[in-house]
Amino acid sequence: MKLRIFLPAIDRPAADTRFAWKLFDTREAVLREGASPLAELPRASAVEAVLPAQRVLFARLRLPRVNAATIRELLPYAVEDRLLADPAHIHAVAGATNERGETVVAVVDRDWLATMIGALRRAGHVARSAWCESELARGARGEWHIAWSAGRGMLVDDEGVAATFDPSENVPLALRVALDEAAARGERPSALRIHPEGDARLPDLARWSSETGVPCQEGPPWEERLAHSPRAPLDLLQGELAPRSALSWRLPRQAAVLAAVIVALQLAFTAADAWRLQREYRQLDAQREALFRETFPEARVVVDPELQMARNLAELRRSRGLAGGDEFLLQLTRAARASAQPAKSVEFGNGKLTTR
Repeated sequence: MKLRIFLPAIDRPAADTRFAWKLFDTREAVLREGASPLAELPRASAVEAVLPAQRVLFARLRLPRVNAATIRELLPYAVEDRLLADPAHIHAVAGATNERGETVVAVVDRDWLATMIGALRRAGHVARSAWCESELARGARGEWHIAWSAGRGMLVDDEGVAATFDPSENVPLALRVALDEAAARGERPSALRIHPEGDARLPDLARWSSETGVPCQEGPPWEERLAHSPRAPLDLLQGELAPRSALSWRLPRQAAVLAAVIVALQLAFTAADAWRLQREYRQLDAQREALFRETFPEARVVVDPELQMARNLAELRRSRGLAGGDEFLLQLTRAARASAQPAKSVEFGNGKLTTR
């Protein structure tokens, strides 16, 4: 199941702050919905946070062709002049780049987003993604959408760039400015759909169509769009705000898999080498025992062939008048103790020591 939590636009949530939410099943169908404090929200295996459009600003920028890590470092400074904000407090994420080479950049206050994500985490809801509510209104190419309620309006163009405004009967200034900019780019929309929220009364759409030159039509209620799952939304949880599990599992997972493979191969090679050495040892031990039994067929019990072979050889030497391996040293020691005179010569043969 998936839990979608709609973040309020307030600066800092309290314990009793109510969050709107929707619980989806595996087929993306809404099971339950409501508004509750974080502690009372249902649990789900996947959690996504939806930011209010008032908290997200959008810009179109021409960015250099560098890697993603460098882009993330440059973005706060790239939008600094447009927002007049301290780059240290800006969290900017780059989206798709259009055919003109312009990239849509979403900007949000870093401290505010970190506070909200931290509040969710402390309540046991770890958000794996976060995106602006404008993603719910993004339509087809050339089609713009407006969410219309009694308290606010939200304009979303076909690239997902959003702007909020105060609703009135007249054409909003934000819409006029957006249409002029689109006309300058040669991308004026072909349709504008307005989605009422709740019991909000729509303005005179015929007059809007006449003043803007764009057909304005009433769309499905905004509540239906809230249950929609956008395709590939611009995820704002990137860089330092990425989920902890993603930071510690994305690249290290590959390293861990590689380490596990190396360890498994090392254990396999060690086990194979140990098995080979053990097999050679058993073969040599069998050959040694066979040689001993062939040399001394009268032996009944063979415990240590090497030791028994040495003892039997010493016994054979003594029985045939030959000195054992230590006989020379033994007789030389006796001769040295028997006389205090220095020896001029020493002869040893057939097990007999002669000194002069």
